[in-house]
Amino acid sequence: MSKFISKQSAAIWYGLTALLATFLVGQVILWCFPDGRSMGASLLFILMNLIPMIVAAVFSLVLSEVNSLGEFFKKVFLQKESPLSWILAFFIPVIYYGISILLMNVRFTGNSLLAFFLYFPWTLLYGGLEEVGWRWFLQDHLSFSKHFIPKMMLLSIVWFLWHIPIYQLPWITAGSSNYLIFYLMILGNTFLFGALKEYSKGAVPCIIAHMLIDSLAVLMLVQSSLPQIILLVIFEILVASWLVAARKSEK
Repeated sequence: MSKFISKQSAAIWYGLTALLATFLVGQVILWCFPDGRSMGASLLFILMNLIPMIVAAVFSLVLSEVNSLGEFFKKVFLQKESPLSWILAFFIPVIYYGISILLMNVRFTGNSLLAFFLYFPWTLLYGGLEEVGWRWFLQDHLSFSKHFIPKMMLLSIVWFLWHIPIYQLPWITAGSSNYLIFYLMILGNTFLFGALKEYSKGAVPCIIAHMLIDSLAVLMLVQSSLPQIILLVIFEILVASWLVAARKSEK
């Protein structure tokens, strides 16, 4: 089947499928568990966050890009990554929060470091594993292979739209109640995670970076000041573009 479907077509169908599946699960939660307090609501919410990875696995199998789920998980989680990719995985959260602190756009929560370590494992299910879909599968299948910026712009829109059904759940707090600011936050992270994927074979470095950003929110929250957010995003895009250009020059 992969011989008859282009990567771009696969990317389009993947994006539509992931968005639709997330919307439908979100509607089931709203209809059946509106207060979000039951076990059913918790399990379905985890499913919403796993949909990008699940759909990536299905598409990889259908397109014959992998022969089994075992091969899929091996390609995603068991690749030998370069030392630089691991350095970038830890450096990206430093950029995100460090620049926000310099711009005085962070509120410290007062929670202890223990809260960070307790929350960190949960972010694997509540954000980390979605990187398998967005970075490992979708980014690779977008046709703008030689044009990093338009690829990231398109990916940021899909990623933003995917979050909307999640943040329609009344007990979930978005990064910002202002959708413009929330999109800008997603845009900046799309560029940083996208640059990291250019240095990675599998999805694990991107998963770690995503988990660290989510977990550090327990200790400090980036605020919704538009001028500071714009400056942050500009810096993120410049850094990511430089990293990708440097990567291409090495090749």
